[in-house]
Amino acid sequence: MYRIAIGDDDPVFLEEMESLVSSCMDGEGLTREKDYVIDCYSTAPSLQEALSVDGDRCQLCLLDVEFGGDNGLQLAASLREQTADFSLIYITSHRDYVFQSFDTRPLHYLLKPVDKEKLAELIREDYRRRYLDAKLYLKTGGRHMAVAYQDIYAVEAAQHRVFLHLREGTVEWGGSLSALAPELPGPCFCRCHNSYFVNFNHMTEMVRYEARLENGEVIPVSKRFYKSAIEQFIAFLKN
Repeated sequence: MYRIAIGDDDPVFLEEMESLVSSCMDGEGLTREKDYVIDCYSTAPSLQEALSVDGDRCQLCLLDVEFGGDNGLQLAASLREQTADFSLIYITSHRDYVFQSFDTRPLHYLLKPVDKEKLAELIREDYRRRYLDAKLYLKTGGRHMAVAYQDIYAVEAAQHRVFLHLREGTVEWGGSLSALAPELPGPCFCRCHNSYFVNFNHMTEMVRYEARLENGEVIPVSKRFYKSAIEQFIAFLKN
């Protein structure tokens, strides 16, 4: 799941950013709380505490440089020490800190009032780069596996195991489909059956009640999921 943290001490601006980010993600065909999460913080300590407890809580951070009397640059530097693996966009009314911000490796430095189209573009690019082009990491027994999302054609649950149908062959994992589901990025992965997810990137067509893949596989589509799967596929094609 793609997680976004927004830190700003202005409650009106914080709400505006939350709405803008949500609109951007929804425009990608994603569903809040299923494909992405937005956490808002009005104080620097609350943001730092949240990320110190869970380093995976944030893939993208939108941060005010002057954050309620605290220095946003120092906060970002501290967060980088805790967990370097997140993208950072500064949003501020102050031009003066732009060169100082380079040490924290931001994606961009945006001035208020925010260019909404530019921010949306940055968010979409980061999501696609960090998530859609990323890999799924699994541990099975004493072995660790990294499987590129783009290589997964479908995911199947059977006999208390999960099977990843790949470009070449199948990989077996001992976990559950419900545990794996939040790690499958929308809008390309779609639940089409209680026991199956299908990757639209490798689907040639969906008919009642089958999803046909480019490698010749046929994945069942249940009556329960057919309508939502068709709607998600149409949204995927539009994007």
